[in-house]
Amino acid sequence: MHRDAALDFDPLARQLRRLAARQGWMMATQARVDSTNDRVRALVESADGGVRGPAVVVAAEQTAGVGRRGARWLSAPGDGLWFSLVVPAGPELPDAPPALALAGRLAGVLRGQGVPATVKWPNDLYLNEGKLGGLMIERSRLGGELRWLAGVGINWRQPADPLDADYRASAISEAGDGWRGSSIALALALVEAAVTVMSRPADWPGELAHLSRRHHGFGKPVVVERGNGIGESGIAGLICPDGDLEIARSDGCVIRAGAHDRVRVLAERAGRDSY
Repeated sequence: MHRDAALDFDPLARQLRRLAARQGWMMATQARVDSTNDRVRALVESADGGVRGPAVVVAAEQTAGVGRRGARWLSAPGDGLWFSLVVPAGPELPDAPPALALAGRLAGVLRGQGVPATVKWPNDLYLNEGKLGGLMIERSRLGGELRWLAGVGINWRQPADPLDADYRASAISEAGDGWRGSSIALALALVEAAVTVMSRPADWPGELAHLSRRHHGFGKPVVVERGNGIGESGIAGLICPDGDLEIARSDGCVIRAGAHDRVRVLAERAGRDSY
């Protein structure tokens, strides 16, 4: 795989600062951080006078990015879009999970610009049977107020080093002839979409409804690995309004996979499973 589809950080950072000024966001763009999640937390906690609106940190490189279940996420300069955002959160937990709503919105932006991305339950972006990106969301008290924190990583080109996770990576550079747009414009659209959807919990049920039958695993054989070590197999079905994934077993029983379960989509062609 050629590694020439780099995301040029300096012009992106300039455009992001202009976007933040127009939208009224607090924005930090940095060449190198340990974790954009940690950096945006520090930004909010240290802000004089507090932070009322969104805060966003975008970095060219992360040295300690972490994905779901603690997996290492390689975030080298030029290899992708690495950012975290914080927005206010209401006192009540929403019925629809924000991770799927955010993943669905980002996949929609990518498809709209010719990158045929899909959402793999519960919080990954997939392209060509490989992991294009991932996100992590938490709700916590920052700067004295409840807020949502979302961290997002999307590969622009294949990582130079092997991952210590059991999945195959994919990248924007693999999108083929369908995508011939500007990397900067696409990255800006992804950041803006992420802030917008995370700021509007009322939109989350609609995002899930749109995604329900359009996710990566729909209609495919899967294996569910429970936290207690028990495994079950079946055919992946709908994503429910509460974010659970329905799975139809061979005996006709429909079970659910929840946030603490792991679902492996079994590859349709010979080779390895898709994670």
